[in-house]
Amino acid sequence: MAWNVETDALSDDDLFISDNETLPDATGFGARQRELNEAQAAKLAAESPQQVLRTPETIGRFQQAPAAPGQPSPILTYFGMLLEKGKLNALESMELAKPVLQQGRTQFLEKWLTEDKLECSEQLGDLVMQTDVNMALSVYLRANVPEKAINCFLQRGEFDKIAAYATKVGYRCDYSFMLGNLVRANPPGALDFAKQLAAGSLVDPNSVVEIFMAANRIQETTAFLLEALKGNKPEEAALQTKLLEMNLMAAPQVADAIMANDMFTHYDRPRIAMLCEKAGLVQRAMEHYEN
Repeated sequence: MAWNVETDALSDDDLFISDNETLPDATGFGARQRELNEAQAAKLAAESPQQVLRTPETIGRFQQAPAAPGQPSPILTYFGMLLEKGKLNALESMELAKPVLQQGRTQFLEKWLTEDKLECSEQLGDLVMQTDVNMALSVYLRANVPEKAINCFLQRGEFDKIAAYATKVGYRCDYSFMLGNLVRANPPGALDFAKQLAAGSLVDPNSVVEIFMAANRIQETTAFLLEALKGNKPEEAALQTKLLEMNLMAAPQVADAIMANDMFTHYDRPRIAMLCEKAGLVQRAMEHYEN
């Protein structure tokens, strides 16, 4: 490394530390000068008053310094000293995470997060997200990045936590947009999410039907409506009709089973009678035609 403890790092009189105070063995300094310079420079920067040396430039110099054979890299030595003293700032946390993640040592990041040694930020979450969605969620939650935390919940399939979290932090979700993305990537997950949203009156069932049918997900649309319409309310007549209508055209046997259960009574009976006849369900058609 190009840092010389006496001529460079100690150029400020306020930060001066004599050889006798900082070097463990003055007689061996000549032979071990290069090694001691690295360690001493890291110690000096870590212990600088008011953290005046904890700068991007300092990080850059340690990153550019070559590691001695069999020794940890200077940047990790530096960050190790900082961790011993307390919590890293946002930039330091990011720059420490990069080599740790590259080496696949995510367990260290998890440990430091648990110990509150890292300052969480959206940028750190984005970096961790490339490797570990669970750890990224932890970072986003600490950094208060609701949109990306919710995306992690989606990827983890924890749909029941999304609405509660959004309410807690005051974040207004676009649930229709989220469902539109989810139904293409994970139709069963989108169905579960839609059911929970509808149960909490957080989404219009008509919007869910439009989103699912736009992706040609008849099975999920049917399952959603069977749940959402189980109250058999008069104001849901149009959706009852839609449910039977789409199944009579795509899966008549499913429509026949729904009608056999007498679950719904408010749908457009003449319309359904005509579709039953076209689908070859003659008996159902006769039951629905009015004199």
